[in-house]
Amino acid sequence: MEIHFELTHEDVQTLIDETVDVRVKRNDTDFTALADWQGRYLSKLLIGLSLTGAALSPWLLYGRYKVESIIALVLVLPLALIFLRRYSTGLVAFCQKRSQPWEQRTRRHSHASLSASMRKRMEHARTTLSGVHTWHITPDTLKIVLPNGQQSVIPRRSLVHLNQTPSFYRLATRAQKLMGIAYVLPKQSRVMDTSDYEQGVAVLLERCMPDADKDRKTPRR
Repeated sequence: MEIHFELTHEDVQTLIDETVDVRVKRNDTDFTALADWQGRYLSKLLIGLSLTGAALSPWLLYGRYKVESIIALVLVLPLALIFLRRYSTGLVAFCQKRSQPWEQRTRRHSHASLSASMRKRMEHARTTLSGVHTWHITPDTLKIVLPNGQQSVIPRRSLVHLNQTPSFYRLATRAQKLMGIAYVLPKQSRVMDTSDYEQGVAVLLERCMPDADKDRKTPRR
């Protein structure tokens, strides 16, 4: 089975915009996850490092542990643990609050830098992807022929991730998913009968489960 579709310059621009938007949102999610990690574990890390540093200080200063230093550690470490457990969470929260303006500036700068970098890398797509595409679908493989004649063959069993944007289907292997790239299929053909195109798309997508459904079916640990 074959499906054909045409990408205009406007389609390619939409594709670039949607791809950048998806990647920037993922970048924002990474920042949020980091902030969540800091809120949950930074105080524990602070306690662990402080106690470890205190326990190692005699050895670092004198090259060995003296009786006096051992006694001092036995007396000081429990008190230090009580103090740190009581005040470390508040200290971390205070530092996070004070650093929020810096974190927001860093996040905005990261988003802007990532967006500009991706748009620059994808500039070649305006000439490479504009035109009529042909996808040959067999039970085992997908052969993609670009408008410039460049071809690639992909095992269909490897296309396990499916996402949708308002204009495109995005199919990806596991490796592509991690890198944030995908094979892109428009929802409208422009060069085929609508029903024939939709039938071919349905055949291609029948083995792909949308990522949102995968997340719902993945057991949480």
